[in-house]
Amino acid sequence: MKKLLLILVMLLWCNVGFALSQDGAINSYLKDRELHPTEGIWVYDSGTVFVIYKEGSSFHNKTIKSATGNSYSGQLTSTYTKGSDTFFYGNGTAYYAYYGGFWGDKLIKKNITCSEKFNLKSFTYMSGSCWSTYYQGGRQVGYNYTANKIWPTKKTSTSSSSKNSFIPSSGTAFFITQKGHVITNFHVVKGCKDKSKIVYQDKEVKAKLLAKDKHLDLALLKADVKNKHFIKISNKSPKKLQRIIAAGYPFGKELSDDLKFTSGIVSSLKGLADDSTRIQIDAALNYGNSGGPIVDEKTGELVAVAVAGLSKKITESINFGIKAGSVKNFLDSNQINTSLLAKNFGFGSVDLSAILENATVYTFCD
Repeated sequence: MKKLLLILVMLLWCNVGFALSQDGAINSYLKDRELHPTEGIWVYDSGTVFVIYKEGSSFHNKTIKSATGNSYSGQLTSTYTKGSDTFFYGNGTAYYAYYGGFWGDKLIKKNITCSEKFNLKSFTYMSGSCWSTYYQGGRQVGYNYTANKIWPTKKTSTSSSSKNSFIPSSGTAFFITQKGHVITNFHVVKGCKDKSKIVYQDKEVKAKLLAKDKHLDLALLKADVKNKHFIKISNKSPKKLQRIIAAGYPFGKELSDDLKFTSGIVSSLKGLADDSTRIQIDAALNYGNSGGPIVDEKTGELVAVAVAGLSKKITESINFGIKAGSVKNFLDSNQINTSLLAKNFGFGSVDLSAILENATVYTFCD
């Protein structure tokens, strides 16, 4: 266990605060003008809701609702300068820092300015960091964060019809048959309005949405390709301490177009709130891993589908996958006969990394 547990939440950095609602922020800072992609209402992975707006040549960040439940609405937390179309930097905020273990259980309030920067990964997603010159117990105070935009949503046209609007998205998917059937998370394709694509053999291929399960968070796509490799579904139930490998595209193509692997174990046979359709793993998963395969390290058979993880600001290596048994039931319900695949398919002497490289694809809509 680490001697130091540090939870940093962006909170106070102005002398005068005022109550601010989301509608109030829109009316005050974002109304009746063309917005820069950075501007809008955002939410951190911690749960804090905030507004980013442009004033002159600078961008400002004000809290709308704090993740702690305290009343810091309306307080300025950061000021940014545009470095490029995607990179922004500036002065950070004050903190609440919690220290436990070696220093004892206590809450220490520190007002700390920091060097802050973030990258606008897409219209709806950013990742950033805020690191100060202050040190506690020999360790620099700071953190990394992610945020998602919740207003405004991007539209494909100026039409008010919801049929013609969608939210850009990206994630990971994998072939489950040799006929172009692809599995991913429903939340990856939810806003795509059946305009999803996959990247297969360096080509963008349209992928039709055949079926979905909102409760399980699964989606079945069909691409017009003849793929040789696919992931076989395990007939065995997962076990604690089972060694696994997760494959995917964390942070999408912005990080790189190379498939990434992480390894770990099955930590628990239940998900959050005792969800028996999921497992908990300690292999690293990040934004963009969603929908990717989690396979047995020895056999290469599907153990689960990557789906979610707890905030990296308060936890380490607590991530979740949808059990292969649930995936099989989903496919069986949609007339995809996985039993025949299990009989006719074997890995033989093929390298596991080669199987994953060929069976795992990047999926997106824009």
